[in-house]
Amino acid sequence: MANTSKRCVVGYYFDTHSIMEAASKVRDRQFKNFDTFTPFAVHGMDEAMGLKRSWLPYMAFLFGCMGLVGGAFLTIWTHLYNWPLNVGGKPLLALPAYIPVIFETTILLCGVLTTVFMFTVLLGLPNFKKPIFHPDITSDRFALAIEVDRVEEVEPVKSFLRELHAQDIHDVEGSL
Repeated sequence: MANTSKRCVVGYYFDTHSIMEAASKVRDRQFKNFDTFTPFAVHGMDEAMGLKRSWLPYMAFLFGCMGLVGGAFLTIWTHLYNWPLNVGGKPLLALPAYIPVIFETTILLCGVLTTVFMFTVLLGLPNFKKPIFHPDITSDRFALAIEVDRVEEVEPVKSFLRELHAQDIHDVEGSL
């Protein structure tokens, strides 16, 4: 019976050009689950990995709309129904006076809920079971990790990463 524990084969690179080229070749080879780890944002990495557009801007817009509606509801409900004070002869529905509160609740909800959504739904954090590949993985080196389903697949993936000129290659137990 074959061993079915998941493992990650990790290859290390030291410049952006080689990690981009390796990511595009891994995508072309159609590995199911792989990821890159870089010390800074590498423009074009999403295209090299074949990733789709993120939900994040759409969700940020939705959260901003929720903040706008929530701020408008808060100010109108408070001023018209909960605490109806006539200040300086203004009408009870004075929309120009509500603009700062509505703007601030829009920005607050958009920022906070987008951050929570990004870390929990998109990144799956906190994830305490993810293996640490190398202590310097985001300090001075770039890494490409490929998840394999069986132990028998480790050596062919290692030889493939050698073909892609990885500087150092090792495998760790765990999944991406």
